[in-house]
Amino acid sequence: MKKVTFISVFVVLTNICFSWQIKLVKTIPIEEEALFVSGLFTVLDDGSFLFTDIRDENNQFKILNKDGKLIKAWGKKGPGPDEFGGLGFLDYQSPYLAVADAGKQRIHVFEKLQNDEFKKISDFLAWEINDHIKIYKKNVLINGYIVSPKGRGYVLFMRDFTGKNTKYILPREKVYGDMSAREYEKTKEAVSGISYIAFIDIYEDTVFYVSDVRLGIAKINLRSKTIDFIRKEPKNFRALAMNKKTREMLMNPQDGVDKFEDILTKHSFVSGIFADKDFVGVLYVNREKKINNELFFVPYLQIYDHSGELLHEQPLAPFFSEERFTPLFYQ
Repeated sequence: MKKVTFISVFVVLTNICFSWQIKLVKTIPIEEEALFVSGLFTVLDDGSFLFTDIRDENNQFKILNKDGKLIKAWGKKGPGPDEFGGLGFLDYQSPYLAVADAGKQRIHVFEKLQNDEFKKISDFLAWEINDHIKIYKKNVLINGYIVSPKGRGYVLFMRDFTGKNTKYILPREKVYGDMSAREYEKTKEAVSGISYIAFIDIYEDTVFYVSDVRLGIAKINLRSKTIDFIRKEPKNFRALAMNKKTREMLMNPQDGVDKFEDILTKHSFVSGIFADKDFVGVLYVNREKKINNELFFVPYLQIYDHSGELLHEQPLAPFFSEERFTPLFYQ
């Protein structure tokens, strides 16, 4: 079992006279053996942490308090009607909790009651889901590829809690930014085999979406259905662009693992996104911190206003990670 050192980095953002101050204020050690797998979590009303733990056969849900102590665990893994196939991505917007079940290809929706009790109110099929989900007005925004009845491909869509109504949000060719279909296909080929996740957050009626390989943020108004883009890649963002030879080496059983690690070291990857009333923040990582003979990912933060103007950017020292994705909760 992998020992987990920290569950989160808490960052304080203060904007005084347009001068941003971002600093690490707290780390929380997790109780030993509380989690088989860490990473996917949300924060409940009282500040406790709700994790999904896909590898625990007896407890797919786990609540840890503010000190990292396990205070509640439940949810058996299995084929039964009251069991789960393997829980992963989740979102909590009081009083609702939505959780993606990879094994059953469904999304479960719960209502939070008193004393950390959750009542299941619905579940619906969502076999298209790829990664993150977000609750929006008794709907669930879903990252995943889907084709509309008109035959157009989308990478972000939305279903209501009943699963009966689907709305199509972000066209596939816009996944890397404001591109033509031809530009999209070219970029897709250059990142194929490495890019497989995207990040979303929402503030009121506006969704912010970004892929893991391009700093092109899609800003989507769910009421007007307009889509705008925010993009300013910093000098230290090394965008992934593989040629044919590199892709062939990546697929080679003998060279693939080493080439994959080489790609991770030489390129930058988007690691998370969060939105607020006046700004949107995006994290990206570079594998550049060396300890002994091992390299770790260092996160950098960009903050934009909603019009797309860059307000602030900085590294999030002293935090670093073995993983290129940074599980993130902003409040």
